[in-house]
Amino acid sequence: MQNNNTLTFATANLFNFVEPPNAFYDFENIYEQEAWQGKCAWTKKHVEALGADIIGLQEVFSIEAAEILFKQMGYEYFAVVDQPQVADEYIYSHPVVALASKYPIKHVEAVTPLEWVSDSYQITTPQFSRKPIYAVVNVPEIGEIACYVCHLKSQRASESSSPEQEHALVGQWISAQQRGWEAIMLRLFMEHQYQHHPIPCVLMGDMNEPLDSSITGLLTREINQNSEQLALQDCWSILNRNNKDACRQPTHYHFAKGNVLDYLLVSQEFQPDSPYSLADIVDYQTLDAHLINPSFENDRYASDHAFVSMTVHFILSELD
Repeated sequence: MQNNNTLTFATANLFNFVEPPNAFYDFENIYEQEAWQGKCAWTKKHVEALGADIIGLQEVFSIEAAEILFKQMGYEYFAVVDQPQVADEYIYSHPVVALASKYPIKHVEAVTPLEWVSDSYQITTPQFSRKPIYAVVNVPEIGEIACYVCHLKSQRASESSSPEQEHALVGQWISAQQRGWEAIMLRLFMEHQYQHHPIPCVLMGDMNEPLDSSITGLLTREINQNSEQLALQDCWSILNRNNKDACRQPTHYHFAKGNVLDYLLVSQEFQPDSPYSLADIVDYQTLDAHLINPSFENDRYASDHAFVSMTVHFILSELD
């Protein structure tokens, strides 16, 4: 655990974390025991390198195995709000997100669409493809932190029920719509919680699209609002606000193209230009060596995402 009033948050896509003899997506996708042990060892090594106190996880199929692994690393508190789908008793699909914490989780629930949206606009809002987590973590000396974990809909095109009548653009648009709905529903839920219980908030997630897009950018887009409403910002942008030459490392590669898909978004308590600022962001790291210079011996069981963390320092006199 951190001391001197600092906290480190992280987000980590574990990439098909399923314990054998179970399979992910297809009956052939079963880790050999040696491969599974290698995947757990790789995950443990890189999570420990982050030095995080609170970490949001994506692509968890084997919940119990993940909880055991993270408890071995000192994360005594572990939470999920959903279960993966299982076919034929061992083929897993629809992985879930999880929250691992070294501090007590005081409250946990699934993020759900707010009813007023469908009622007011006379529409049917879709459900999340993967239920996000809302949790309140109680940190000694610092107090309550609202922690959210998400994994927004992927960019993979939605499939047609009639393969002979299919168009790639339609499938991509349906997928983008779902991702956009998830971004806005998550934001509205967070705003609602913040309005009733204004405490520092951190969103840890795989957004599956850069935040400068018109889709996932809904999470941070500025609107006409008063200073008491939740206003999320990207922690990297805050830390590098005065460094125009800062170059951000991608967290995922599609062939040779790198993109930033994994983010840590923070409320105004972490923003230096806010009257509600309580903490400074003092460090940000991207563990990406396995993506840009992989070693077969060391990284054959690696995630396909970089792990990302930020460290914040709280000004306790402001919290009293």
